[in-house]
Amino acid sequence: MDEAIESRYNGSFAKDTYLIAGAITLLIIVEGYVVFTILSQAGSAVPSSIRGLYLLFFGLVVGIETIGYLQVRKSIKQHMFDFRYYD
Repeated sequence: MDEAIESRYNGSFAKDTYLIAGAITLLIIVEGYVVFTILSQAGSAVPSSIRGLYLLFFGLVVGIETIGYLQVRKSIKQHMFDFRYYD
C-alpha cells in the first residue's frame, strides 16, 4: 500500500481513537454524575445494600460500554484498509 495513503489512514485512525476515548470519558462523567446525584439526594433513606447495587450497576454499565467502544476501535483498525474507511 502507498505510504501516503497509509499515513493518512493512520492519522485518521488516531483521530477516531481520540473520539472513542472522549466518548468513554463522557460516559463515565455523565453516568457517574447521575449515580452520585441519586445517592446524594436520597441521603440516609437509601440502605447501604441499595447503594451497593447502584455502584455495581454503574460499574457494569461503564464496563460493558467501554468494552463495546474498544471492540469498535479494534474492528476499525482491523478493517480500515479493506473497507477504505477514510476515502
